[in-house]
Amino acid sequence: MANVRIDANGLPKGPVFESLTSAAHRTGVTTVDASDPAGTAGAVDCGGYEYCRFDIEVTGTGFNYVDVQVLFWNSRQSKWFGGASQRLSTTGRYSLVVDARGSVIYLKLPGFSGTSFSLGADYILS
Repeated sequence: MANVRIDANGLPKGPVFESLTSAAHRTGVTTVDASDPAGTAGAVDCGGYEYCRFDIEVTGTGFNYVDVQVLFWNSRQSKWFGGASQRLSTTGRYSLVVDARGSVIYLKLPGFSGTSFSLGADYILS
């Protein structure tokens, strides 16, 4: 049987929209990621949830852009696979919603152009 979420009375839940409180995923990042993470340490385990929303805040000087990309963990192969990417072309606050469907995911920073930047990302599962 597929994973079924159970309510407080022991009954299977129908489609519901629940979310966890936000938690830090990456904080104080000031350099791009030269490679994928070695494993799942620091990744977001979305087990039991369909969506993950990343709340991203970017500051910087001489800022042109920073690229963000969602990685998905393949547990059979023990490898990361690249998903969609987005270019953030100004400093500020952004939300990025990922259709995670229970995956283990990671927000990678593969590119940057400018003098300096600092990025922080929280996540919320729903």
